[in-house]
Amino acid sequence: MVPEPRSADHELTPGRIDAGGHMFLRVSRPTPRTVLVRVTGEVDLSTARRLDEVLRSRIRGAVGEVVIDLSGVTFFSVAGLNSMLRAQLLADSAGARLTVDPGGSRAVKRLFMLLPMDFYGVMSPRPVG
Repeated sequence: MVPEPRSADHELTPGRIDAGGHMFLRVSRPTPRTVLVRVTGEVDLSTARRLDEVLRSRIRGAVGEVVIDLSGVTFFSVAGLNSMLRAQLLADSAGARLTVDPGGSRAVKRLFMLLPMDFYGVMSPRPVG
């Protein structure tokens, strides 16, 4: 018997995900309708695709809110910014609210300060609990 190929869409178990490169994701469900994705490490061209896959697999169904915690991010490129914008589009289409919290990450705050992220409604100053 040949096992089915695994992808982010089939990965339903919350926990730490080795996203390859220098990025790790921890997915949890603080409430039945809330998904929390904590990102640590580097979000760049080589890791953003995996982040997109995980977010796409989590932003669907009965999810009312998706929180992306970037406080553990040490490098954040434009590829990461594009991932956040794609996540916003996915959340909008699913009828979910997206909150992106840069936390204390200087890398994320630096890029968000250069670009009008609040204009797009993606970045939220609300701390992740």
